[in-house]
Amino acid sequence: MLQTADNNSPGRYYGPSLLDRRNQISFGGFADVPLGFRLGVIAHFYSPLSSAIVAPATGDPGVDMFQSDFTGDGTTQDPLPGTNVGSFGRSINASNINAALTKYNNTVAGNPTPAGQTLVSNGLFTTQQLVSLGAVAPSVALAPPNQVNLSWLRAFDMTLGWEHKFGEHVRIRPQVGFYNLFNFANFDSPTSMLSGLLNGSAGSINGTTPPDHFVNRVGVGTGVYTLGSPRQTEFTLKIDF
Repeated sequence: MLQTADNNSPGRYYGPSLLDRRNQISFGGFADVPLGFRLGVIAHFYSPLSSAIVAPATGDPGVDMFQSDFTGDGTTQDPLPGTNVGSFGRSINASNINAALTKYNNTVAGNPTPAGQTLVSNGLFTTQQLVSLGAVAPSVALAPPNQVNLSWLRAFDMTLGWEHKFGEHVRIRPQVGFYNLFNFANFDSPTSMLSGLLNGSAGSINGTTPPDHFVNRVGVGTGVYTLGSPRQTEFTLKIDF
């Protein structure tokens, strides 16, 4: 079961899915070439994913409701006011994220969330007391000047096979396959992408320079089945009889 980002208004943060890619181009085919060889290729070029832009939190719901529940619905780590699910990589990217973060720091950070404002309205705390306790929306660090964007996925696989018959009933088919033949460096797979949590650390959307981006590089998976992993070679031999 999925939890809404806003219990009072489930459609408030309507936006691109975190698995959304605007463009996906794939092509492939086989060709018989001289000397009995068969060449096969398949390639994938996918545009970047997207991410929410989320204020940092302590992990304690009793504290976080005073820091990152911007709508007062009881959920914490809401998308920053003015953004939606999937805003980073769409309307906001590395070139303009600091404008959005500066606006947040100037207009929202340091002020009570709805939960804190309720305490102030009922005379239980003053705004200054909430500030002293850290029970207000937190400030967030600006991204470095060379902050990276979410990346395209690129892969080009090729197989080269050969077939030989022995008599009428036996055939051998040796083959070699190259996965990610050109060894494209891929980053930001669905399971290892830039984090939308604004903690300013490497791997986040406000703390990742090109050298730091390698924490989000697609690694070697199981066998040859991880799309976008570093180049791998597979040798096979099939015998039909």
